[in-house]
Amino acid sequence: MRLQFLKSRLAPLAGLALALAVGAALRLMFHADIEWKADEQWSFIHARQMLDTGSWPAVGMASSVHAPNPGLSLWVFAGLAWVANAHTPPDLAGAVQAVNVLALLAFAAFALVAVPKARREPWLWGAALWAVNPVAIIIERKIWPPSLLPLASVALIWAWWYRRNWLAAFAWGALGALMAQIHMGVALLAVALAAWTLIHDRRTFPWRGWLAGSLVGALPAIPWLLQLLGHGSGARIHLTAPSVSFYMRWFAQFFGYGAQYTLGGKAFGDYLAGPQLDGLASHALLALQVVLVLAALLVLVRVGRMVLGRGRMPLRTLLLGDSAETVLTTAAFWGYGGLLTVITFFGAGSYRHYMIVITPIMALWTAMAVIWACRRARWGGARTVLATLVVCQALMSVGLLAYIHQRGVIPGEFGASWRVRPGLVAQPAR
Repeated sequence: MRLQFLKSRLAPLAGLALALAVGAALRLMFHADIEWKADEQWSFIHARQMLDTGSWPAVGMASSVHAPNPGLSLWVFAGLAWVANAHTPPDLAGAVQAVNVLALLAFAAFALVAVPKARREPWLWGAALWAVNPVAIIIERKIWPPSLLPLASVALIWAWWYRRNWLAAFAWGALGALMAQIHMGVALLAVALAAWTLIHDRRTFPWRGWLAGSLVGALPAIPWLLQLLGHGSGARIHLTAPSVSFYMRWFAQFFGYGAQYTLGGKAFGDYLAGPQLDGLASHALLALQVVLVLAALLVLVRVGRMVLGRGRMPLRTLLLGDSAETVLTTAAFWGYGGLLTVITFFGAGSYRHYMIVITPIMALWTAMAVIWACRRARWGGARTVLATLVVCQALMSVGLLAYIHQRGVIPGEFGASWRVRPGLVAQPAR
């Protein structure tokens, strides 16, 4: 009896530990196979210049709307290079990867320490899904300001969760302001999370602590702001058709669809034909992708029917949430996603890297959606479906990194790895 009890307690933790170990290995393996486009080169070169000259530039790399990012987006790389004693791009990328492994561990620790036992399982599955997700792994291996956000995102969730404490509320505000200086789009998430928390229960919104933290966190942006006021922002705004890509990626990413972003269309087809066995295409990765797509369709259709069918979810719950978990997910989905969609009217892009800051929230939502969809469903228990998602994505991630290592030069977003083209170019590409 005791042995059965121990198995029931230890097996889930062992499975989580295995997923985290695989996720850590996938982030750290193939040391020299890192993206080495103009943005990564700019960040590395200027971070080293900061350390070598002692200069503190007020602004960072140009953003997608051509306005410069705040200087903190560069300072964090100089600090990381100093701590890690990184003198080469792979060394600095390795430090980024190590930080993101720490983010995974911090998220799992949050689930085990902060979340009540009765509500803990979706959080643990979310950690496992995040650990092995192909898109998350590729992005978290880069010398790129958004790639440093996951650990801060987990810290933000910790602070928000304990926001009734003044120091936690202060940390929540400060983290939002600091993260927005690493990637300006995070300001939209900070606004959305504050608004959803206020609407859900204003008594749990300690605005004095949050505001104080936000103001203190904004102090490093003063040199950037002064430079913008003195020289103009350089931003280019024009009206254009809106994009709903945020919502497409939200539903697809943690069901394992997204490697085509990294590889490009032609290379993605080549990747799915692998791995090669005795020189012949096995199409094993294609089979895994089909399994993941079918799982996504089953879950999303089921969730849609439950939301819109008989006994449909109350509109307030659907839009604003009715628990800590659903307030987080609805703030990210409707609030952050809605604001990102709105800005596409004015020429700003809603790019995949805008999702990095909400990666743990998206993973949590996916686990919750599967658990909810599998209630009274006839096609399998939630744990079976979630384990299938984790295993299939882990195998696809292994295949993706192996493909990049073998090819070296990828026609899609990845480009040429540092291992095959360690030279430099002058200007950032995006």
